[in-house]
Amino acid sequence: MNKLLEWLTNYALDHHIGVITTRMLASDTPSQSDGNNRVVIINMNWQKHDELPFVFAHEIGHVLNGDTGIHKFCASTVKTKTEYQANATAIRVLLKYCQSNDIDVSNPVEFCERFGVPNEFEYIVALKISSKH
Repeated sequence: MNKLLEWLTNYALDHHIGVITTRMLASDTPSQSDGNNRVVIINMNWQKHDELPFVFAHEIGHVLNGDTGIHKFCASTVKTKTEYQANATAIRVLLKYCQSNDIDVSNPVEFCERFGVPNEFEYIVALKISSKH
Protein backbone atom coordinates (compact mmCIF):
# COMPACT_ATOMS: atom_id res chain seq x y z
CA MET A 1 0.00 0.00 0.00
CA ASN A 2 2.90 2.38 0.64
CA LYS A 3 3.85 2.38 -3.05
CA LEU A 4 0.28 3.26 -4.00
CA LEU A 5 -0.01 6.03 -1.39
CA GLU A 6 3.29 7.46 -2.61
CA TRP A 7 2.01 7.32 -6.21
CA LEU A 8 -1.21 9.12 -5.18
CA THR A 9 0.81 11.80 -3.39
CA ASN A 10 2.93 12.35 -6.48
CA TYR A 11 -0.16 12.32 -8.70
CA ALA A 12 -1.73 15.04 -6.54
CA LEU A 13 1.43 17.13 -6.52
CA ASP A 14 1.75 16.74 -10.31
CA HIS A 15 -1.76 18.22 -10.55
CA HIS A 16 -0.92 21.12 -8.19
CA ILE A 17 -2.80 19.65 -5.25
CA GLY A 18 -1.24 19.90 -1.81
CA VAL A 19 -1.25 16.81 0.39
CA ILE A 20 -1.31 16.62 4.17
CA THR A 21 -1.25 13.18 5.74
CA THR A 22 -1.75 12.90 9.46
CA ARG A 23 -1.95 10.30 12.19
CA MET A 24 -3.12 12.90 14.71
CA LEU A 25 -6.86 12.49 14.03
CA ALA A 26 -9.29 10.05 15.61
CA SER A 27 -10.11 6.97 13.56
CA ASP A 28 -13.64 8.20 12.86
CA THR A 29 -12.51 11.59 11.52
CA PRO A 30 -12.95 11.57 7.75
CA SER A 31 -10.34 12.71 5.29
CA GLN A 32 -11.25 15.87 3.45
CA SER A 33 -10.49 18.13 0.56
CA ASP A 34 -10.40 21.90 0.36
CA GLY A 35 -11.09 22.84 -3.23
CA ASN A 36 -10.52 26.56 -2.67
CA ASN A 37 -6.96 25.94 -1.49
CA ARG A 38 -6.34 22.81 -3.65
CA VAL A 39 -5.32 20.61 -0.72
CA VAL A 40 -6.33 17.20 0.60
CA ILE A 41 -5.99 16.09 4.20
CA ILE A 42 -5.75 12.33 4.60
CA ASN A 43 -6.40 10.70 7.96
CA MET A 44 -3.94 7.80 8.04
CA ASN A 45 -5.75 6.47 11.16
CA TRP A 46 -9.00 5.97 9.23
CA GLN A 47 -11.07 3.21 10.85
CA LYS A 48 -11.26 1.27 7.59
CA HIS A 49 -7.56 1.27 6.80
CA ASP A 50 -8.01 -0.77 3.61
CA GLU A 51 -10.15 2.09 2.20
CA LEU A 52 -7.25 4.58 2.34
CA PRO A 53 -6.31 4.33 -1.35
CA PHE A 54 -9.87 5.01 -2.44
CA VAL A 55 -10.38 7.74 0.17
CA PHE A 56 -7.16 9.47 -0.95
CA ALA A 57 -8.14 9.23 -4.63
CA HIS A 58 -11.68 10.42 -3.79
CA GLU A 59 -10.40 13.58 -2.12
CA ILE A 60 -8.04 14.22 -5.04
CA GLY A 61 -11.10 13.75 -7.26
CA HIS A 62 -12.94 16.61 -5.57
CA VAL A 63 -10.09 19.01 -6.33
CA LEU A 64 -9.60 17.73 -9.89
CA ASN A 65 -13.33 18.17 -10.49
CA GLY A 66 -13.13 21.80 -9.39
CA ASP A 67 -15.33 21.32 -6.33
CA THR A 68 -15.09 24.35 -4.09
CA GLY A 69 -15.20 24.42 -0.32
CA ILE A 70 -14.61 21.60 2.14
CA HIS A 71 -15.67 18.04 1.36
CA LYS A 72 -15.38 15.27 3.94
CA PHE A 73 -15.26 11.63 2.87
CA CYS A 74 -18.44 9.70 3.58
CA ALA A 75 -19.26 6.59 1.58
CA SER A 76 -22.97 7.05 2.21
CA THR A 77 -23.15 10.23 0.12
CA VAL A 78 -22.92 8.37 -3.19
CA LYS A 79 -26.32 9.74 -4.20
CA THR A 80 -25.19 13.36 -4.47
CA LYS A 81 -23.88 14.46 -7.85
CA THR A 82 -20.68 15.94 -6.45
CA GLU A 83 -19.84 12.80 -4.47
CA TYR A 84 -20.70 10.50 -7.38
CA GLN A 85 -18.36 12.50 -9.61
CA ALA A 86 -15.57 12.42 -6.99
CA ASN A 87 -16.02 8.63 -6.76
CA ALA A 88 -15.86 8.28 -10.55
CA THR A 89 -12.75 10.46 -10.71
CA ALA A 90 -11.16 8.45 -7.88
CA ILE A 91 -11.73 5.25 -9.81
CA ARG A 92 -10.22 6.80 -12.96
CA VAL A 93 -7.16 7.86 -10.93
CA LEU A 94 -6.77 4.34 -9.50
CA LEU A 95 -7.14 2.88 -13.00
CA LYS A 96 -4.28 5.17 -14.11
CA TYR A 97 -2.20 3.71 -11.30
CA CYS A 98 -3.00 0.23 -12.61
CA GLN A 99 -2.05 1.20 -16.15
CA SER A 100 1.24 2.72 -15.06
CA ASN A 101 2.09 -0.40 -13.02
CA ASP A 102 0.81 -3.03 -15.47
CA ILE A 103 -1.90 -4.27 -13.08
CA ASP A 104 -4.81 -6.24 -14.56
CA VAL A 105 -8.13 -4.50 -13.96
CA SER A 106 -10.60 -6.79 -15.71
CA ASN A 107 -12.48 -7.85 -12.56
CA PRO A 108 -14.44 -5.09 -10.77
CA VAL A 109 -14.78 -7.08 -7.53
CA GLU A 110 -11.03 -7.68 -7.31
CA PHE A 111 -10.37 -4.02 -8.14
CA CYS A 112 -12.66 -2.91 -5.29
CA GLU A 113 -11.00 -5.27 -2.84
CA ARG A 114 -7.50 -4.28 -3.89
CA PHE A 115 -8.03 -0.52 -3.64
CA GLY A 116 -10.54 -0.27 -0.79
CA VAL A 117 -13.43 0.81 -2.98
CA PRO A 118 -16.66 0.29 -1.01
CA ASN A 119 -18.86 -2.44 -2.49
CA GLU A 120 -21.65 -0.01 -3.32
CA PHE A 121 -19.36 1.59 -5.93
CA GLU A 122 -18.64 -1.66 -7.76
CA TYR A 123 -21.05 -0.65 -10.53
CA ILE A 124 -19.00 2.52 -11.18
CA VAL A 125 -15.85 0.40 -11.41
CA ALA A 126 -17.57 -1.96 -13.85
CA LEU A 127 -18.65 1.01 -16.01
CA LYS A 128 -15.17 2.53 -16.02
CA ILE A 129 -13.48 -0.78 -16.83
CA SER A 130 -15.94 -1.55 -19.64
CA SER A 131 -15.53 1.94 -21.13
CA LYS A 132 -11.72 1.58 -21.11
CA HIS A 133 -11.51 4.30 -18.42
